[in-house]
Amino acid sequence: MNKRLLLIMMLLSPILLAACSTEGGPLAAIYTGQRTHYYPTAFQPTLAAATQVLGRMHCVILNTETAGTSPQGSIIHARNGHMLVDVTVTPKGPQVTAVATRFGLLGSVQDDQRFHFLLKSALGLG
Repeated sequence: MNKRLLLIMMLLSPILLAACSTEGGPLAAIYTGQRTHYYPTAFQPTLAAATQVLGRMHCVILNTETAGTSPQGSIIHARNGHMLVDVTVTPKGPQVTAVATRFGLLGSVQDDQRFHFLLKSALGLG
């Protein structure tokens, strides 16, 4: 009985792993949560810095879209390997910008912390 179960698991494991690691695999589109940070900077420099930081994190920008009407901000969709990243940059005033990040299931809290650390550095805030 144990040999049969082992054989079945050996046959199914590559199939299950392949489903998780394909470009549109089920785990790639699940996000782990969202964090929002507020920066004392204008919208355009923050958006440019966020795009630059994603590049430094070896992410490929898939597309950028507006969030609602144009003054509402922008959403940057990116990926690093099989990990998806969404960054929403929203103006909250003339000198305050909110940056919300959502890392895919293959991302981690450390990825989020690294992004915001690099963003602060790129904006000259520390």
